[in-house]
Amino acid sequence: MKNKLTKNLEQILNLFKLKKFNKDTTEKMRKEIIKQNRKKFITYIVGIPISILILYFYCIGRDRYFVRSDIVVRSASGTSSNIGLNSLLGTGNQGSIEDARFLRTYLESPQVLEDLEKVYDFKKAYKRRGIDLYAGLNSSVNKERKYNFFRKQIDITLNESSGILTIRSLGFTPEASYFLNKFLITKSEIFVNNLNQNIFKRQLKFVDDEVLIQEKRLKKAAEKLSTFQRSNQILNAKSEGQFSSEFIGALEAELVKLKVNLAGLTRKFVNKNAPEIIEVKNQIEELENQINIERDFLVSPKGKNFSGKISKMNELEASLAFARDLYKTALTAAERTRVDSLQQQRFTAILSKPQKPESPWQYWRHKGFLASLASFLVAFGLIKFLLGMSDSHRN
Repeated sequence: MKNKLTKNLEQILNLFKLKKFNKDTTEKMRKEIIKQNRKKFITYIVGIPISILILYFYCIGRDRYFVRSDIVVRSASGTSSNIGLNSLLGTGNQGSIEDARFLRTYLESPQVLEDLEKVYDFKKAYKRRGIDLYAGLNSSVNKERKYNFFRKQIDITLNESSGILTIRSLGFTPEASYFLNKFLITKSEIFVNNLNQNIFKRQLKFVDDEVLIQEKRLKKAAEKLSTFQRSNQILNAKSEGQFSSEFIGALEAELVKLKVNLAGLTRKFVNKNAPEIIEVKNQIEELENQINIERDFLVSPKGKNFSGKISKMNELEASLAFARDLYKTALTAAERTRVDSLQQQRFTAILSKPQKPESPWQYWRHKGFLASLASFLVAFGLIKFLLGMSDSHRN
């Protein structure tokens, strides 16, 4: 009886051990299945997008052709030695660099796209083709999207130290990228030439207008002087005034002689009323009257008024001389402006001509794939981190 009871107890213990073993085994198997499923899920989540990226960038994606050219905007007055020294100092040709900045902005403007479409079917050359549904323009694209697409096909960079403007263009065919690059160079030359002409015209118009103004002023001053001379019947008030002064001086000299003669006669004759003395006195009186008349006539407004005329003529001659000097200065400034404008004119020099590509540009594939892959991995890591944090809080 005792042995039978012991045997039953052993059976009961074995049964409990078996159930515990089965429970632990089931839990381990469940965790292993979840772990394997998670690995498969991660493999699919990571592998499928990477496969899609590889498929697009290295199989589906359309070929792109790359063309590069280098130009520089220079001043006509710049010398090679000055350019070299200024380039080393980093301060030379600032005006040309400023023009290059304007040119860069212009080449990236919608106006250039409008001019391009007048001579080239841009929409047809860059429309979507084949199985690549991402690259290119669709048939119903609007102006804004077309311009944004155009901006992505060109890259204009300026080296601020050397002033070199690098023009890069992309196309789905060698002809498209090559034509686009050459067109941008042509537009650069036209832009710089028009900029020169506009500045040159404005400068010349200003100095030419100034010359005309000073010429009119000179003619007006000369006309005033001529009118004054005609109305007063006098050519040179100074000369005529000097002549009158000399005439009065001659009369005064004659008066002195007569007075000396009178003094001699007075000592010679005892009678003060001698005819000889009276005659000389009469001559002296007449001469003094004539001198007074001539003096009054020289300065009196009712007479010749040489003092007023000389003053007026001096004023008119000074105005004429001033107008003549201004006219000469305007002519000199106009000529200097012409010379300076020619020296300061800008021109575009092609340092590196565009070459028609013979093989596709593969760099965009590697760059696009690596950039997309990096973005995907960052997003995947962030999502995985957030899900891990959520599971941690839930447990």
